[in-house]
Amino acid sequence: MVHALRIVACDESARADGVRPGMRVRDAQAASPMLALAPADPVGEALAFERVLRAVLAVVPVAEPIGDGGLVFRMRGASRFYGSEPRALEALREALAPLGLQVALGVADDRFAAELAAAAGGAAIVPPGGSAAFLAGLPVSVLGDGELPGMLHRLGVHTLGGFAQLPEASVRDRFGEAGLVALARARGLDDRGVDDPGIGEERVLRLEFEPGIEGTAELALAVREPVERFVRQLAEARLVCSEIRIVLRGEEGRISERLWRQPGFLRAPDIVDRMRWQLAESDLGSALVEVQALPERLDQDAEHMPGLWGGGGIDDRAKHALERLQGMLGREAVLTAAPGGGRLLAERGVLTPWGDAPAVRAQGPWPGALPPPRPATVFRPPLPVRLLDEAGEPVEAAALDAREGAPARFVPPASGAPASGPRRVVAWAGPWPIRRRELGDVVHRIQLLDGEGDAWVLLHADGAWLAEGCYT
Repeated sequence: MVHALRIVACDESARADGVRPGMRVRDAQAASPMLALAPADPVGEALAFERVLRAVLAVVPVAEPIGDGGLVFRMRGASRFYGSEPRALEALREALAPLGLQVALGVADDRFAAELAAAAGGAAIVPPGGSAAFLAGLPVSVLGDGELPGMLHRLGVHTLGGFAQLPEASVRDRFGEAGLVALARARGLDDRGVDDPGIGEERVLRLEFEPGIEGTAELALAVREPVERFVRQLAEARLVCSEIRIVLRGEEGRISERLWRQPGFLRAPDIVDRMRWQLAESDLGSALVEVQALPERLDQDAEHMPGLWGGGGIDDRAKHALERLQGMLGREAVLTAAPGGGRLLAERGVLTPWGDAPAVRAQGPWPGALPPPRPATVFRPPLPVRLLDEAGEPVEAAALDAREGAPARFVPPASGAPASGPRRVVAWAGPWPIRRRELGDVVHRIQLLDGEGDAWVLLHADGAWLAEGCYT
């Protein structure tokens, strides 16, 4: 692949002739006279490589593209999960096999040695602490296509082992900072890591169950100890989890995925409770065989420390009381309110269970929404009421709109006010149309003041009057 007269990607046969990404086209053609050139297609390459990345991420939690069709990732978590590094590499090969690609894998203590081990083909594993010995016999040309390899050749240094024996001061004086970086790589001390977007091997909990788990109590017993260990690992890194994504997989392949969070941060019992609740509410259709806990937000523990004079958010005793109530009465027994968007009063305040991520607030504008001040009491759902004229006949919204009638008596909802029978209507305003298909083609809203001094917001939908809220 060629872009701007330079090679941006090449296959194994071209590499065997000495072609490397970054070379000028004329140099590449001189190295490989039969080289076939094609223009680079960044969009097509990205879409094709996305399939490779997804296959790799099915085996390891984090992988970083490094160009030229390469990926780099940490092996510690995968080797622990699969039992050994060879088994983890075999799992990678199986995941990539359906793509029909030639795959080269390399494992080493540092990134430079791992890349060169993969370039050797197959699946090379450099023993722990063996990067320097592995690199020692390689030619200095593997350091790149810059001026450094040529200068080292002229100085009589032809291998990385010979380069690694040079004093740092001499390398700095002759080659500058770039030379020191190359020297560290030749010594097996490449300090380049894997970019971690917030979820690394040590920050993902995966549990598999054989046989599968059927009930929430059994799940709690199975995950309690691993979750506590997982939270301790975060604590050792001075981290706490304030948002976590839990994924449950059933024996038949059905998935339940949910994001959980709560004010402050999630402790081990909090995570266990959310796993139980999610299993109870999900419809996997078969026994639970896998649980994943993936932190979506990790904070420094210092951010959640109490202030010198107290404070720091909701009181710990209140949090403990709410969590205890929720554990005793169920997840939806404790609700928190957040502003919402919509035309009806019930939509303006969204209630979510304590610990759930609040729904994203829908953006307006909302024509027909009631302006402030809004009623102190909102009925969920709206309660049926009766609105009568002077003759005791039901009042229709269309008659009010045409000013062909006026409400004279109002019968409040049985659960919304003391049972005092019909009340006199002192004043009223409206109606205002609201287009809400789920409540009828057009909903009408009015406001009225009754003889007891109570102010009401009423809706007229499908031929019936409903109390939406009360100001007192």
